[in-house]
Amino acid sequence: MFATLIAFAGVSLLATLIPGPDTAVVIKHSLGRGRRAAMAAAAGCSTGQVGWGLASIAGIAALLATSVVAFTVLKWVGALYLCYIGIRSLISAIRPDGSADATGARAVAPGGVAASYRDGLFTNALNPKTALFMSALLPQFTGPGDPAWLPVALVAVTAVVSFGCMSAYALVFAKIGDVLRRPVVRRTVDGAMGGVLVSFGVGLAFSHA
Repeated sequence: MFATLIAFAGVSLLATLIPGPDTAVVIKHSLGRGRRAAMAAAAGCSTGQVGWGLASIAGIAALLATSVVAFTVLKWVGALYLCYIGIRSLISAIRPDGSADATGARAVAPGGVAASYRDGLFTNALNPKTALFMSALLPQFTGPGDPAWLPVALVAVTAVVSFGCMSAYALVFAKIGDVLRRPVVRRTVDGAMGGVLVSFGVGLAFSHA
């Protein structure tokens, strides 16, 4: 069983290292709002991963692979949310006073941390590709004779791996953000990350199961 957990952790790590919406959201909060906000966004992403993992165990996530309507609705909601937070960054980039999140760059208020967590959670939970990935991956590492706790342990492993990777991004880019305090630079970063998030949203909207 230990070998199974290690192998699953390796696959999860490789999947997490591929840049995607989760990565973009964490980096956005790292550069714009600082370490605490970015860690909250990372925790939100991992929470979404746990939710889809448990849904996969229950067989709910697999419905997205068989229901065109369910997949389409979820992907459009997820795409709209990505575009929403992307456009929010683009608006921040063109404001004369710099980023709308600039006040939270050094010390994030509790509400700001909650908003960052929400962005991470919704970005992951509203991405049907996460559900399809979990529902396809878990059966590869479990079998009829395995203990009942194994699938839950695998979900916990992928959540830990996800949070570890996203936290690393958060810490590294938050440190980089410390030297990007000039308004012009901050607006440029906001614009770039906004464009990335909108592009992920458009890509998700036109994706297929």
